[in-house]
Parts: sequence; structure tokens; C-alpha cells
Amino acid sequence: MNFKKLYKYQNLRDEYFKLKGKVNNITKKEKLLEWKKRIEQINREKEELKVLLEEKAKVVKRINTLIEDIEAKEKDVEKQLYEGNVTNPKELLSMQKKLDELTDHKKQTEDTYIKENDEFTSLQQDLANKKEELMTEYKPYQDETNKYKQDREIDKVNLNELVKQIKEMEKKIDNSLLNIYLKNVKKLGNNVLAPIHGDKCGGCNIDIHKVALAEVKAGKKLVICENCGRILVTNL
Repeated sequence: MNFKKLYKYQNLRDEYFKLKGKVNNITKKEKLLEWKKRIEQINREKEELKVLLEEKAKVVKRINTLIEDIEAKEKDVEKQLYEGNVTNPKELLSMQKKLDELTDHKKQTEDTYIKENDEFTSLQQDLANKKEELMTEYKPYQDETNKYKQDREIDKVNLNELVKQIKEMEKKIDNSLLNIYLKNVKKLGNNVLAPIHGDKCGGCNIDIHKVALAEVKAGKKLVICENCGRILVTNL
């Protein structure tokens, strides 16, 4: 019995199922989805930093304006105090006290400005770092996603081609042999035919009885492996 075409048919089916498993494998897709979630999280953090930076910029600007207002008041009091137009001791003392209060207020406000401006600078650096982190993740993610999509499309084309080859090969195989093969597929899986290697079954690697081995080599009837139940074949 000639099993060459049936063995080729089995190999085509084996190739088909392996490729189908690759196409349907969700591991790569899940990794890309996790990567995408990580990028989305980084982007959210970036947007949050932008909001914080904008708010901090408003605070810094408001404090700077307050300092300018205090300085303007200081100059006004100093002008009144040192131009000599005010001679009343009580008024002079009151104006000096007001000037001292303005000076203290400005010092406190300047300290606050330094603190807030330092935080603003720190946020700027955090935002720059987050943007860099986003770009570092995004570019390779895009490349990997595009490669995954391209490879998957190629695999689908190859899968369709294998289906055609399998159907064409079915037409070339004796129906009785094909039916025996397909019947055994249900219990043995795709690898129903087991080539002999030396005096061992290629399916289970168990020694084949000499009589059975001779019958396989004679090729006149189906010989089943007593251990695994596969059809023993040779001269492929």
C-alpha cells in the first residue's frame, strides 16, 4: 500500500494546525494590550502633570504679582517718608512701622515664591521625563503592533493556501485510506501515520515486532502499532 500521498496530506494538516494555532494564539495580543494599557497610564500621568504645572504656573504668577504690588507700596511709603513732607513724629513712626510691615510681608512672600517656583521647576522636569518615557514606550509599541498585524495577515494568507492544498491532496488519495485516516484522527490526533525508524515506531518509539516490521516493509496491508495504535509506514 502506498502511503506517500496520505503522509504528505498528514504533513499538510500538521502544518495547517500549527499555523492556525499561531494565528489564534492570544499571548502576543495580550502582551500588546498590556503594553497599550501601560502607555495609556503614562499618558494619563503626563496629562495630570500638565494640569498641575498649569495650576502651579498660575500660583507663581499670582505671588509674583503680589510681590510687585508690595514693592510698589514700599516705594510709595518710602517716598512719603524720605521726601520730608511728613514732619509729625507720630505720622513718621506710623509710616516707618508700615514700611517695616511691608518689608516683612515681602520677605515672607518672596520665600513663598521661591518655594512655589522650585515646585514649578520640579514639575517641569517631571513632565519632561514623562514625555520622554512616553516616547520611549510608544515607538517600539507601534513597531511591534504593526509587525504583529503584518505577520498575522501573512499567516492568514498562508493558512488559506494550506486549506487549498489539503483539499487538492484529498482528491488524490484513495477514499478508503482517507476514511481510515480521518476515523483514526478522532482518537489519535493528526499524526495517524507513524514512519518506522530502524525497528521502532515513529509515534511512540517502541520496538516493532519482527513480523509486523516485515509486513510494513512488504506494504501489502495496514499494520497497526500494538502500543500506540498508529498506522506504521515506510518508504516515504
